Amino acid sequence: MFPLWFVPVARPQDCILEYILPNQPKRAMRQGSRVGGRVSKLITEKTPQQLSHTGENRYRIEKKENCEEKTLSFNPIFIPTSPENAARYLVIMLHGWGADAMDLAPLAAMLDLADCQFLFPNAPFDHPQVPGGRAWYALETSDYQGLVASRQQLHDWIISLEATTGIPLERTFLTGFSQGGAMTLDVGLSLPLAGLGSLSGYLHSEPHPQVPQNVLIVHGKQDPVVPIAAARQARDLLLGLGVNVEYHELNMGHEIPIPALTILRQFLRNRLETA
Repeated sequence: MFPLWFVPVARPQDCILEYILPNQPKRAMRQGSRVGGRVSKLITEKTPQQLSHTGENRYRIEKKENCEEKTLSFNPIFIPTSPENAARYLVIMLHGWGADAMDLAPLAAMLDLADCQFLFPNAPFDHPQVPGGRAWYALETSDYQGLVASRQQLHDWIISLEATTGIPLERTFLTGFSQGGAMTLDVGLSLPLAGLGSLSGYLHSEPHPQVPQNVLIVHGKQDPVVPIAAARQARDLLLGLGVNVEYHELNMGHEIPIPALTILRQFLRNRLETA
């Protein structure tokens, strides 16, 4: 299988391009020192207090270690709603190549969606160059080795969440950054989800949507890792297939700055009203 476009193999020093820039004024965060966008000690040492929807230190992050086997395979970070807010929706966020679940977990607090639970799964494969980093599939070859297994595993896991969380697929959102954005489009177009969000992502191959879907694509005009042409190609192909696409190009690189988060939050809020 040859994809619509191919990400060049990243040298170890290039993997730093898989990162997030939360730049949250109310809560100081800085980019992790580890290659691949790992969150810094400022975040990891204060995880239970920092990662809440409101910043009021009321919620905990829990590892879903007592769930069924399919959930264990992704070892996700789970961020519940506050006790006074019933969980009506589920937001799943997929990290990029070389990162892990913790890389995007701070975004739950920044998105501040009170009636949403958040799940941040770890990709199933070890990254070949980044110690502790994860990958949804290999980028060293043009056939995306591991994609077929990763696709099926993620598909089955998302379906299983309806039973473990009590939240139906129709009120579940799938989003992702970079390689996680590619997996979002790949798997999400086959499931009856509330919406899909691809941040700096791309298509693996020509899509074949199986259900009506609402898709958000946000991409940087100066992205040096996933070229803007990949986002435009995804937009055009999806629109041609009748998919409802909301598309944004921003003056940014391969990152998730505040403007991108604002767009994602508004997309989710709009869909919450109709899901």
